[in-house]
Amino acid sequence: MTQTHSMRSRVLRRVGVAVATAIAISTVASTGSQAATDPSAAKYGGEVKVGIFDTFPGFCVGNNPANSALMAVRSMYETLFERTVGGDYVGLLASGAVASPDLKTWTVTLREGIKFHDGADFNAAAVVTNYQATTGLIAAGAYAAGATAAAKAGGNATAQGAAGLAAYATKSYTVGTGAAFAANIKSFSAKSTYVVEFVLDRAQNDFLGTLYASGRGFMRSPAQLATSTSCASAPVGTGPFKLVSWTTDSLIVAKNASYWRTDPNSGAKLPYLDKITFTNVKEGSQRAAAVRKGALDAGMFAGAAEGTFIKDLRLRKTVVNEFKSPVEYFPSLWLNQGKPGSPFANKNARLAVLSCLDRVNYVKVRTKGEGTVPTSLVGPKSDMFSTRGYSNYDVAASKNFVAAYKTETGKTDLTFSMPVDTSSSSQANAKFLKETWAKCGITANTVVEETAVIIAKAFNAAPKVASGEYYNAYDMIPILLFEGTDVTFNLPFVITNAFPATSTSPVKSLFQNSVGVVLGLNHHSDTNVDTLFYAGEAAQSKVSAKTKYAEGTAYLQTNGFMGNVTHTYYTLFTSKKLAGIGKLQLVKGKTQRVVTNWGIDWTGVYKTA
Repeated sequence: MTQTHSMRSRVLRRVGVAVATAIAISTVASTGSQAATDPSAAKYGGEVKVGIFDTFPGFCVGNNPANSALMAVRSMYETLFERTVGGDYVGLLASGAVASPDLKTWTVTLREGIKFHDGADFNAAAVVTNYQATTGLIAAGAYAAGATAAAKAGGNATAQGAAGLAAYATKSYTVGTGAAFAANIKSFSAKSTYVVEFVLDRAQNDFLGTLYASGRGFMRSPAQLATSTSCASAPVGTGPFKLVSWTTDSLIVAKNASYWRTDPNSGAKLPYLDKITFTNVKEGSQRAAAVRKGALDAGMFAGAAEGTFIKDLRLRKTVVNEFKSPVEYFPSLWLNQGKPGSPFANKNARLAVLSCLDRVNYVKVRTKGEGTVPTSLVGPKSDMFSTRGYSNYDVAASKNFVAAYKTETGKTDLTFSMPVDTSSSSQANAKFLKETWAKCGITANTVVEETAVIIAKAFNAAPKVASGEYYNAYDMIPILLFEGTDVTFNLPFVITNAFPATSTSPVKSLFQNSVGVVLGLNHHSDTNVDTLFYAGEAAQSKVSAKTKYAEGTAYLQTNGFMGNVTHTYYTLFTSKKLAGIGKLQLVKGKTQRVVTNWGIDWTGVYKTA
């Protein structure tokens, strides 16, 4: 796709004041003989340098580090639950969770004796504080307090609204699209020092995935959330490493000597490394050269955009080891049905564009064969998988759809806008797609902008519609959002609104028309999609859930809501001197996924020399 790793989740949004995002998940596979490394040989000490392809936006709720930057941030933070190689969720900061029979109440028990880097206790009160921010309750509470104070002072409705917004602005830094992702949480409370109860609006069989949030559901110290400055610039987690310094292009972390976790098999105290420096090296050629020459101990790469460099490194087996994720990342073309003037309000226009995608040659030419030709919006191991209604490459059919679009609308051509960032690979990807569409009589006008600008315009929670702005400013946007084998992370992007009409969320009235609609880049109004996917969430068996999810995917494909040209993976190349990658178990018998879209877990990694 034209926007793959660089745009994944680095999503800025606005809700009155600046609001930003929360996105990402996956699964795993390691390659090569490195899997035979003996964990008992682990050594303490040493510094590591890692090359990534993303920048650091900050560390608050609304700051969303993209894939490889998230790997670095996760060295400081931890989630309540973590995902295993087998795809299930195992407690990390939590020891377990129990759901009520109706799947609407989830009781989470926390591990005891854990502390944040600032010495504060990790307990139920800290989790509640984190979710007050995640769900938007802190900002919503400020709004309510401001409006109430104005009312008591005799202010009219206008004055109350203005006072509410002014108060909201003081806490808006705590608002991100996590409020949409966690919109099904109706309430939460500390039942004891180490027990938290979550009450949901709708039945949800995969709620642990919501708490995991594709690796982004980490816990911050309450002190970090106290001010906008500390929240964005002073990360305080429970993780194996602590902040030393950071810029937008670099993050340096050092060993947390008081880290709570030990190897469940050997009892060894963690972590092993003394220091890690993560550096943004944007160009894949430079990152690969640095890994090859030993200037970097490790480097992360994206299969959809950096196939040339991956293939070269893969040949150098005496120099590097490779750790590769499964093909479980599904970049999509999101067709904006809601934007005024977008041709994609018309079904024939959507089907015309989706029928004119030469996936075989795209994978061959643009991914150097490192991509996988898709037959569905998601991969065959996904609970969402269905081939029904999927548009295949057919120039004649596409031209017929174009003709039908013109007849129905009176338009003389099918033209649409599409953003592309400034990187050479993105430009080349866009050129391939434009030339293919031209064969079907379709014109794509590319809008070249920096990634941050594209994201801000695509995920705009407070558009000035009267002035021509819209939630998603583009007719179509290529971006990687779908992933994994379950549906937890994917669902919020396809529904009509995170706060549907039946929602009883306490923040619904404030966020329904802003954050509630910001994730769904298709901006459709078809609640049949909601019905199918919510039925999957509420199902009491995995078979039933998969049936409903597959129906939902088929519905999206049949109606041409979105499409894709490749499925992809992420990979990490390391020096031969690094070991322990993917070996540390979460609990006995359960190993965390080795590589995900955000990279690897550095807790159990060590240097052999």
